[in-house]
Amino acid sequence: MFQSAGGLQSLLKEGSRHYSGLEEAMLKNIDACKQLSTITRTSLGPHGMNKMVINAHEKLFVTSDAATILKELEVVHPAAKLLVLAAKMQESEVGDGTNLVVVLAGELLKLAEELVQTGLHPSDILSGYEKAAKKAEASLPDLTIYTVADTHDKAEVTKVLTPVLASKIYGYESHLASVVTEACLAVTENACPFDLDNVRVAKLLGGSLPQSSVVRGLVLTRGAEGMVTRAINCKVAVFNNPLDPQYSDTKGTVLITKAEQLTSYNKSEEDVAKRLIDELVEAGVKVVIAGASVSEMCMHFLELSQIMVVKVPSKFELRRVCKALKAVPLVRLGAPTAEEMGLADEISVQEIASHKVVILRRDTEASKVATIVLRASTQNLLDDAERAADDAINAFRMMKRDGRYVVGAGGSEAMLARTIREYGSTEPGLDQYAIMKFAQALEVVPKTLAENAGLNANDLLARLYAENSASSGIDIEEGTVKDMKGLVMDHLESKVWALRLASEAALTVLKVDQIIMAKPSGGPKPPEQKPQEDD
Repeated sequence: MFQSAGGLQSLLKEGSRHYSGLEEAMLKNIDACKQLSTITRTSLGPHGMNKMVINAHEKLFVTSDAATILKELEVVHPAAKLLVLAAKMQESEVGDGTNLVVVLAGELLKLAEELVQTGLHPSDILSGYEKAAKKAEASLPDLTIYTVADTHDKAEVTKVLTPVLASKIYGYESHLASVVTEACLAVTENACPFDLDNVRVAKLLGGSLPQSSVVRGLVLTRGAEGMVTRAINCKVAVFNNPLDPQYSDTKGTVLITKAEQLTSYNKSEEDVAKRLIDELVEAGVKVVIAGASVSEMCMHFLELSQIMVVKVPSKFELRRVCKALKAVPLVRLGAPTAEEMGLADEISVQEIASHKVVILRRDTEASKVATIVLRASTQNLLDDAERAADDAINAFRMMKRDGRYVVGAGGSEAMLARTIREYGSTEPGLDQYAIMKFAQALEVVPKTLAENAGLNANDLLARLYAENSASSGIDIEEGTVKDMKGLVMDHLESKVWALRLASEAALTVLKVDQIIMAKPSGGPKPPEQKPQEDD
């Protein structure tokens, strides 16, 4: 009944693994987190390098976006997963600054490792880090250098969105910032509330990024099904089921023995299809949007009735179409009621970059939709531009909530490091060593930005401290330190969230002193086959 082994092994199920102490648990966890932060650290800033990631489905990603890299890496180490979860939280709350979370958390753990190895107890490190994190969060609003006065001023909004795009897709940030601003302002006209879902992104392969533009309305990247390509001030019927009289949820078999039966069967099918389309015509429907297939018979009568047909295979896209047109998707054959029908000012087929697209417009206060049409020469560049645009749209959302900005380009981190270092010198206990290390960890941002641009990091950091200004930052183009107000600015709330999540992730990892792993469920693995001579 009892296991013969003593100690903890006699307590746990057979096959369980247990690690404890500094060497086995804490330092191994820290090492895993350091490795993860090393991966994303070289992607920080405008001159950050891209990572080539091939996921389990053999899809290729070439990007410097930390959120995408971490998502596709499929990290399995439990401690490193905490950093991934912190970055995911930053992505969902703010939409930008994920790399800052991972890099800062990795640096905090690296410096904590040095303190542990010098003999400082983990509780002193935890106490120091908690005090420093609170001080940093309280001091950050004092570094505010700019506040957006008018969130409807295009020049002002473009100025604060440009740095967000520059860190992802350097060289095209000016044009893309102007495009994203135009789309965001279009959906917030006349004091309309901003909804992320109202700014859509459509990707078209061909052309170059500077040819990207904004279309007021919803853009579907496919053409119409029939010959009718335009409808104005039209009623719209949306079907979520196949537009086919023969279609049913149950399978059926028809036994035909004579030619007359075949003729009458075809005739009955034709009559049902004609009756269905006649009902739509009587209801005043000019456009049919189908989420599934449309039979040839129905298509024939729709063409005769001059009704435009658009297919939307994606159920998510179909929901967006319904939301934009205020329509109810039908799951039955027949004409929609007045409440179920959608309304559109114009639905037309246009050609952009040799691609036929359908544009749906409905300019009402309740549903203002704008679509950013991105164009690029390769699919990878298109995907990267889409991720950058998504970050910029989220940055606009944050700006609407709070318009305060701190200097970017490593300046705000350097000023915070100075503040925390001064605060640490006034603390009497052993935790002052951890507070000093927290200040040193913040220096990783200006250092990394300089290193990624091929500059002398220590020299620029010294100049940054010598300036001692809340608006000074590193100009990576000229390799100098100068006033970056109005040039590179980071959202205050984005910085606060990044600091909070990075410090919490680091503290959680440092609080672990034992790892207990149960035996994985499932049977034994099949024995490996020895390679044959033919192989």
